[in-house]
Amino acid sequence: MKCLITFVALLLMFANIAEANDNNVTLFMCEGCNYDEAYQLAKDNPPLTQCYSSDPNEIITIDNQVCYTTPKKVIVADLLGKEHFAFMVRHHNQGSSKLYLNKYAESISLNTNDKTAILRLKTTFKNFSTFLKEMQTEISASPLKVSQYTSLNMTSPNTADSCPPHITDAVKAVLEGRTASQLQNRLNNKAKTDFKYPERFFLAKEFSSEGFSIGVGGILYQGTWEKVSKNFNTHVRFTQNQEAPLSGTSQYDVVFSVKWIKEFGALSVSVNPYLTYLDGITLNQLKTTSINTVDQCLQDALDQTLPSNTSPPSSGGGDGWDNQVCEKHYYINEVKILTIKVSC
Repeated sequence: MKCLITFVALLLMFANIAEANDNNVTLFMCEGCNYDEAYQLAKDNPPLTQCYSSDPNEIITIDNQVCYTTPKKVIVADLLGKEHFAFMVRHHNQGSSKLYLNKYAESISLNTNDKTAILRLKTTFKNFSTFLKEMQTEISASPLKVSQYTSLNMTSPNTADSCPPHITDAVKAVLEGRTASQLQNRLNNKAKTDFKYPERFFLAKEFSSEGFSIGVGGILYQGTWEKVSKNFNTHVRFTQNQEAPLSGTSQYDVVFSVKWIKEFGALSVSVNPYLTYLDGITLNQLKTTSINTVDQCLQDALDQTLPSNTSPPSSGGGDGWDNQVCEKHYYINEVKILTIKVSC
């Protein structure tokens, strides 16, 4: 009797899991992809596996595990064209050990909601890209200000006993919130001026370089730009040659990622750590490693902006204290955010 109950419970569990989750769809964007590429992309994104013990009274092991997956709908849409593909991704051998589950994808037709979601995403992409391009032009013509007296992108001649002000400007733009707040304010004001109702032009629930989500008919379509590498950023340049092209890497280049959030009807901004450079080093590297030796002017700018402390050298040496290298740590709200190498 106990075995029968266990068998029936597993059957019911399998029946529930086997139903595709139609309320969530994975949506990938590509450029000029064909069926074979779309099929492989869908197959490479299988549904999650759930495993249980065949006997609820036993701890799950490889020998007694039974595994199931929920069919997953994956759409691959061409950002530039009209050829789109939809698949249901499943696993063979449901109810077996995870080792024996084999993923496969079967082609299905796009329904009306799918087509609407793709159209809304492509429309949002076009409107968002145009909007940010115009915003970048406006910022270049009328720079943001780090403080009441200093405009970003503006420099003064360097002297023997001072550092160029664009270095401090860049550091403050990255590590203080004023510049981000100003940029966010200008973006939202422009959106309201240009569109009056931004949500009618930005048709996604969320939309940014990290990904997007679009709701249609109670279904949530979610995805990323990993296959087309689309970035939605705004640059603030800090270089003594302001004619330098934005496509080149500047020693001081602060990049803000822009995100649309429908829930708040607003755009938000955050510093992009992978595209922001201080002294030619990405912010991500500055924050995640302690091997960086930076220009003295950058160190001075950090000292003016953040509290810090210096750790003694990890081991002694025979060259004297003046030749030792120490680690200097910088903090925001008592949380260490970056470390550089300095002379002790």
